[in-house]
Amino acid sequence: MKIQTLSSYIRRKDMDSVLNCMVTDHLDNGEYYDRFLKTAKEKLRFEFGLALRSPALALSLALDCLDLPEGSIVALSALSDPWVPRLLEQRKLLPFWLDVDAGSACISAAALETLSGSGARALYLAHPWGVMIDPLLLQDVGIPIIEDISTALGGSVDGRPLDAELAASAPVPAATGSGAGGSSAEADDETLPDDSLNYSKAGSLGMFVILGLEHANAITGGSGALLYTNNRRDAQVLRNLAEKVSAVELLADMNAALALSQLKDAERFLEKRGELFKLYEQSLIRAHKKSLMSTREARPAYYGCVVVLDSGIKDVRAYAKKKEVDTMLAFERSCVALGLVPEGSCPVAASLANRALAFPLHPRLGKTAAQKVAKVLATLP
Repeated sequence: MKIQTLSSYIRRKDMDSVLNCMVTDHLDNGEYYDRFLKTAKEKLRFEFGLALRSPALALSLALDCLDLPEGSIVALSALSDPWVPRLLEQRKLLPFWLDVDAGSACISAAALETLSGSGARALYLAHPWGVMIDPLLLQDVGIPIIEDISTALGGSVDGRPLDAELAASAPVPAATGSGAGGSSAEADDETLPDDSLNYSKAGSLGMFVILGLEHANAITGGSGALLYTNNRRDAQVLRNLAEKVSAVELLADMNAALALSQLKDAERFLEKRGELFKLYEQSLIRAHKKSLMSTREARPAYYGCVVVLDSGIKDVRAYAKKKEVDTMLAFERSCVALGLVPEGSCPVAASLANRALAFPLHPRLGKTAAQKVAKVLATLP
């Protein structure tokens, strides 16, 4: 049986949570919606949030909070999902396309330097396949950031200044940007530097934060998104606008029941993905291949295994398919791949769209399947 690249990890306990919601005969937002928000606030430690029926609704409300006039410019990566610029178009906002770093697929330092002269009023920041950007690059951005952590939940990255003395005295994190992992979630929490040492967690970089709950995100509710903010002043703005959100725009209880069950075990999912990546990493070393990784020390979210190839991608895909391992072009549905970005404006992103190949890495993979994927990675042509 073919091993699929992406999958939502729905377990019996998740089904039971949804079934318990269904038997109440109350599928609108109610008890499970409230429980999901309460648990999310406890785990993510935000000031205020609400759950909506789609990531597009969440982004739209975040833009409402920024009160941008028509014709305003919003910056975004050329590797963003196509629904983002379509929403901007609907709101009569203009995109400013940013190129990316070849090794991480995150927005590049050079691209961020162009923001000051672009007239951009906001930045939409998503983490490609869970890989987090260097927080230092965002220090002088000077505009509000809307951060999308749909694939980066649980990840964090070193945001300390690149100072030799500080680096020499700082504790070494348990996992690095190379993807090393496999220790328990509890052990990772104990060994990671805390916030006082400027380790930036996914969700700490944006004025407003979106956690998508769509199929195959870090966690799923079947659909929907959580929108939240960490700042009291911004929380009041979001709270005021939330009062005007209609019930049909809020996450339904059935989706909230699934998301609640998934969120409770988010650390276990992260641990399982870390174990898989550790296995894959050894295979990639043997094959002399590299995966996307953060440019700084990090506790990765381990959302995916994306291998960047110099050539022969058709041969690699054919080889993996022959071994019953599904693959996909990692950015085949990105804006640049779909022709939404002006030709030639983001050459690195365009190159990655043709050379970055994603292999299966999700908690549904069993030991046998994971070993099969690892073997394919180790013997890539």
